[in-house]
Amino acid sequence: MTKIMTLYDIMRAYSKKNNSPYISNINAFITFLSKYAARQAAAQPEWAEWTSETSLKFWNAMSEYTEDGRCIMLTDTPEGRIYLPYYLVDKLKEAYRDLDESADMPFPNEEYFNIELPQEHVQLLRLETELAPFFEKPSSRFLPVIKLVFSENSLNALVLAPMLPLRLLEAAILKVRFYIKQHNNKEYFMHKLLPMFQGKEGSMREILEMLHARPLDCLNSIQGGGEITYIFWASLCSFIKKDIRKKNERLPADIAVLEGIFIIETCLNLYKSKVQRERERETALRNLDQLMDKPPYYFTQDQIVKFADSKGTPLLSQYTEADLNTYIKKKVNESQNGLIAEWLVVQMRGGEQYYLKKDKYLPLVTRLILDAQGPMKQELTGRWTALLKNFKSEPAMENDAEFERLLAGLNTAMNPLLNTFLDDKKLPWVYDELERTQKVIPPVSRIFDQGKLIPYSLLFLMKRKELLLDIKLSISFWYSIPIISSIIAFFSRLGKKKKKNHPAVKKTVENSESKEGAAGKDHFKEFINSVREIENQLVPINKDIDSYLKELQNIWGRVLDPKAQQNLVEDVNSLLRDNLRRIIRVWGKQRLSQINLQDIVLGIINGTPSLQKITSQDALLLYMQIYMVKMLKTIRM
Repeated sequence: MTKIMTLYDIMRAYSKKNNSPYISNINAFITFLSKYAARQAAAQPEWAEWTSETSLKFWNAMSEYTEDGRCIMLTDTPEGRIYLPYYLVDKLKEAYRDLDESADMPFPNEEYFNIELPQEHVQLLRLETELAPFFEKPSSRFLPVIKLVFSENSLNALVLAPMLPLRLLEAAILKVRFYIKQHNNKEYFMHKLLPMFQGKEGSMREILEMLHARPLDCLNSIQGGGEITYIFWASLCSFIKKDIRKKNERLPADIAVLEGIFIIETCLNLYKSKVQRERERETALRNLDQLMDKPPYYFTQDQIVKFADSKGTPLLSQYTEADLNTYIKKKVNESQNGLIAEWLVVQMRGGEQYYLKKDKYLPLVTRLILDAQGPMKQELTGRWTALLKNFKSEPAMENDAEFERLLAGLNTAMNPLLNTFLDDKKLPWVYDELERTQKVIPPVSRIFDQGKLIPYSLLFLMKRKELLLDIKLSISFWYSIPIISSIIAFFSRLGKKKKKNHPAVKKTVENSESKEGAAGKDHFKEFINSVREIENQLVPINKDIDSYLKELQNIWGRVLDPKAQQNLVEDVNSLLRDNLRRIIRVWGKQRLSQINLQDIVLGIINGTPSLQKITSQDALLLYMQIYMVKMLKTIRM
C-alpha cells in the first residue's frame, strides 16, 4: 500500500532533492506542489483539494508548521525563504551512523555540508567550557543542532544534542584508534607512556590493548573516572597533540584525531569531576547518617538541611536539596527482609515532623522516660501535699485506675514529646521487631507487654500507696489522721471567714514552715541562675529582652488590625502566665535547661489549636520561651 505523503513530507523530500535546508523560491515550490497534487489526485483523493487555491492552503498549513518549529520563516531576502531544521537533523544522523567508516575524517561542519546555517537556530557551545550540562540530567533548553567550537578556533563540529556526550566521545575514541593503527605506532606510544606507569605497566598495556581491540570498552572506563584511566588518556592525548603540531601540513586524518583528542580531554575532565562530586555526595550522605546517631536523635527536615561536617562545612554544599529529599525518601520508605525502614517519621500534634533512626527510637524513649520520672514525681508530690495540707483529696489517691489517668494527663502536659512517641503506633512495631531480631531487650527498655504499653505507674516508677504514704510521713501527722484532719478542716473552713489568722496560729504555721523555706532558698537561687543562663542563650548580646520580644512579636503577630494584634499578643502572654506556676512547682528546686523550657512551650503550642495556625512558628516558639524567662526572673522566694 502506497504511503500518503503529507505536505511536510513533500517539503523535506524537496529540500533533500535540492541538497539544501532552505526553500528559497517559495512561489516555485507552490507551483511544484500544485502539479504534484494534480498528478496524485486520481490515486490519492486527499490531494484533490490541493489542485485549487494551492497557495492559500499552503500558507494556512505553514502557520501550523512554524508554530510547532518544523519550519522557520526567514526574512533575510526580499522574497523570504523557509528553513527546515530537520534537513540538517537527517544529515547529521546519516553522518554519525557509521563512526568506524568516518574515523579518518574530521567531524561534520557547515563546510562539510556546504551550507550556511541561521545562527539563531543553532546552539553555539565552546567545547572546553560549556559542555558540562550534558554530563548531568538531559536538558531540553538546548536546540536540536549544536555547533561545538574547539579551543583552536579554526575547528568546529556539528552534532545533535541527544548525541552528547556518549556518541561524540565514541567517535573521538575511534578517531584516536584509527590514528594509532594507521601509523602503526602502538609500540612507540607504549614506550612513551611507560615512565608514567612505573609499577603499573600491566594496567597501561591493558588499556592500550583495549583501545586497539575493544574501543567501546574504553568508553566505559572513561565514564568510571578512574585515576589510572585518567593518567593514560591525558598522557596519550598530550603525546599525539605534540606529534601533530610538529607537522607543517595537516592531513584530514590529523585534523580528525586532533578534534577527537580535544573531545576526549574535555570528557575526561568532566567525568572525573562528576565521579569526584559523586564520591563527595556519598561521603556527605554517610556523614548525614552518622549525625542522625547523635543527640538529640530526632530532627526536623529544617535541622537536617543545616547539618555540617566535622570541619563546619554545610553538607548541603556537598549534595543538592533534591539529593537530600531522595535520600530521606529512600531511608523512610525502603525496607529489607520484611523489616521496618531504617528511618521513621513521627508527626507532632502541631504538624511538625521528626525524623529519627529506627535503632535509636526505643533508647530515646527510654531516656525520655527516665528523665521524666523525677519531675513527674515532684509534680505529683507537690500536688498531693497541697491537697492534704488543705484537708482535701482526689480520686487518684484512692483508686488505681484514676491514678493511671492522672499520670497520663500529667505526662501529656509535662512531656509532650514523650507523650507523642508513646502514642506513635510505630513504637510497638519497633519494639516487636527488636524482640524478634535481638531476642533480648534491656530491662530498663521493657515498656511493652504483649504489644501494649505497660501502666504509667510502672513507666514512671510510682506506686500510688507508697507515694501517698511518703507524703503523709513528710507532713505534720494531723493532716493524715482522718478524725483530726476532719476536725481541723472544719475549723479551718470557719477560720477562712475571718480576714486574718489568729496570731498564735500564724506563728505556728510560720515556725513549721521556716525550716523548709530556708532549705529551699539555695535551690531556688540555683533555679533563677539557670533562668538567667537561658536568657543569655536566647537573647542576642546587642539586644535587651523587651526590644527583642517586641521584634519577635511583630514577626509572628503580624496582622492587619493593630487592635487584633494587641489582643492576640495578650492572649499568648496570659496563657504563658497561667503556666508559670506549674513550671515553678516542677522546676523550682532544680536547674531549668533551655531544652526543658522549649519542650514546655512546645507542649503549650501543641495543646492550643489556635497557636498552631500561626504561620511563623519559629518566631512564636522563641518569643514564648523568652517571655517565660522574663516572667520567671521576676519571681521572688
